[in-house]
Amino acid sequence: RLDPRVCAERGAAADTVELELPHRLMVAARITDATPWVLTARGAQSFLEGPESAAPGVPVVCGRPPRFYDRTTSHGTPMHEVATVRGRHLVIAPGGACGFATRGTPCPFCLEGARSTGGRAGHLDVLDVVEVVHAALAERRVDAVYFNSCAFDAEDGGISFVAPYVEAVRRHVDTLIAVQVHPPATADWVDRTYALGVDAVSYNLELFDPDVLMRQCVGRARYIGRERYLEVLARAAQVFPNGAVWCELVCGIEPPDATRAGIEALAAMGVVPVLVVPAVAAANGRLLDDMDALLAHLVATVTARGLNTGWVHGLPSAISPAEAGARASWTTTIQFLQRRRLGAFVLRNLARTRRRLRVRPTEPADAH
Repeated sequence: RLDPRVCAERGAAADTVELELPHRLMVAARITDATPWVLTARGAQSFLEGPESAAPGVPVVCGRPPRFYDRTTSHGTPMHEVATVRGRHLVIAPGGACGFATRGTPCPFCLEGARSTGGRAGHLDVLDVVEVVHAALAERRVDAVYFNSCAFDAEDGGISFVAPYVEAVRRHVDTLIAVQVHPPATADWVDRTYALGVDAVSYNLELFDPDVLMRQCVGRARYIGRERYLEVLARAAQVFPNGAVWCELVCGIEPPDATRAGIEALAAMGVVPVLVVPAVAAANGRLLDDMDALLAHLVATVTARGLNTGWVHGLPSAISPAEAGARASWTTTIQFLQRRRLGAFVLRNLARTRRRLRVRPTEPADAH
């Protein structure tokens, strides 16, 4: 909830506000009455306060909306309808709402995927996307561009739909590109995704327990299937750099033991697990007494498997191993690089060099 004293000049958007918590953890908080937490202000300081019996409020810093939100593209499209800043990512959903939602099978805990496109109708213009990416990077608000595909029922899992946007951003802008799509029907699409210029990829299973997945994520279970998610994640971990493939696991919907098993299974195949606490769990008071234990297990498992946690951090709605407390030297180094202009330049060049070494153009079958 939002205290009336926390007004627009403190950075509150219509339905979300970006908060910096202690230890420089950035989160995007949704404003809703269905929560015991209140964002309030005392003087110049903002606090996140719980029920009256809870401990004193946690001091937070309210992030201000990006300046480009008030601008329009050359075509007259409001820039805030093209992309949204979430954490350290510029999130772009070129096709609008999640395809599962439009088919009547949305995941009940999902808020972002089922969100409408606001005043925008139809697909985004490629040049508008490039223009907004330039504007966001000029403010130095983001580390990467994050594309989210609404398609799910195509053989390619939706990567062809976002391909023109990825190619345009890759051609005109020097930035890291992350993509969240659904697993394709054949593994060769994973290779094509990497060759396209994608630096990090996610195929989100959401829930590891098969029975809970069938009840809660009807679209994923009906149209794609759990096994395809796991098979494609394993393939992607072989193609992309260590730590550049991730999968979200939603906490509080399935038993904690199932989430723990999911963490172990994903890490074993080279995939970085990240944890999500959905608003529906918080609204029902299901804040997971053992959340600390799950986060500790996440960090220990990923560290034991030697996964690089520097690629996946600052996600729009998830807690990565890096943010859960990993402190390995290579993680600290890469995060330092990503937060420095010169270091980010070096990291992007390393990604391009690896792609050139791994990707080889092939001749058409009728070339000879």
